[in-house]
Amino acid sequence: MAQRSDIVVIGGGIIGLAVARRLCLSGSAVTVLEQHRTGRGASWAAAGMLAPHCEFDEADDPYFVLCRTGLERYAGFIDALREETGCSIDYNSTGMIYPALSDRGQARLETRYDRHRRDGVPVERLTVREARRLEPNLSNRIHMALRYPADHQVENRDVVTALARSVRLHGGVVREGVTARKIVLDGLRVAGVDTTDGLWNAKTVVIAMGCRARYLDGVSPAHRIPVRPVRGQILALRAGAVPPFRHTIFTSEVYLVPRSDGRLIVGATVEEAGFRNEVTLGGVLRLFRGALELAPGLESCPLESTWSGLRPVARDGWPVLGATGTPGLFAATGHGRNGILLAPLTGDLIAEAILHDKVPTVMRPFLPDRFYPAGTGETKDDRNR
Repeated sequence: MAQRSDIVVIGGGIIGLAVARRLCLSGSAVTVLEQHRTGRGASWAAAGMLAPHCEFDEADDPYFVLCRTGLERYAGFIDALREETGCSIDYNSTGMIYPALSDRGQARLETRYDRHRRDGVPVERLTVREARRLEPNLSNRIHMALRYPADHQVENRDVVTALARSVRLHGGVVREGVTARKIVLDGLRVAGVDTTDGLWNAKTVVIAMGCRARYLDGVSPAHRIPVRPVRGQILALRAGAVPPFRHTIFTSEVYLVPRSDGRLIVGATVEEAGFRNEVTLGGVLRLFRGALELAPGLESCPLESTWSGLRPVARDGWPVLGATGTPGLFAATGHGRNGILLAPLTGDLIAEAILHDKVPTVMRPFLPDRFYPAGTGETKDDRNR
């Protein structure tokens, strides 16, 4: 017998859960279908950095504007989740330090500092002495550093746990172990989802399947979402009762994220490895080398665990958000390294699109139709193969 919901969200990672929560708060009947365990994919594997200022060189980049908007909403989102669920969520607003480890790295950071100061990005220039006064465990081989006080980090696993609880508290249904096989259409419009647990009737479906979004059957080839997996390997050190750093230490090659439970997260590789979600010797060695270059004292820390995740990345590197060319079908995927940061904002934007048929200005550059211009039967992605 077919089951019914106002809205079906395919994918129970942080993006799908954030969308579902926001829609539940509006009074919609929402069902989340998750193939495995809720939140245990890329969302669980992330490091939880909320770092648009560290991540982006250019302040006028639309993707930076989206991420900055997401960061501005994050603290309020965490407060609301804590109040709704009673869950403890580890949230660190100390800021991030971005050191230079070579003359070339210093030149890049000096240029970056000038540009960010000009564009109004909150940033401080630190001498070696100032950086090591803030973080004594930094290598004495650094040349200088930038501090980004507005960049934060969060324990992403806490957020996923709280979101799943929030969805259920607000009347949402979360079904684990259910695979969406095909979008069901009534003419050209969405009518539901065929799953391994039977048919779900729904006039609105949100694809939040991460890097597998492209492979959902029933979607017109011209409207498929062109995302692929990009592997990230991460490891955790047991750093002791007193974390070795107060700030997150960030470089373009490696980052060190202190957790309040005594772990130090070291991440993350960026690898085109298809769907091979595995930890490799080469990946772990790169992370160890990068960590020890930043902080040689870490070599005595016990290795606690290693893991990997598959980030969903669109062809142009930007998220894919909003209504697709199939009426009733919406996309929320392609967030790459910024899925944790953009989850609350994505929930708000997709809710606006579904409930009010609105496209907020910050969302316009990320609409799915950028991949399939009107009047063509193929996507830009198809033409660029």
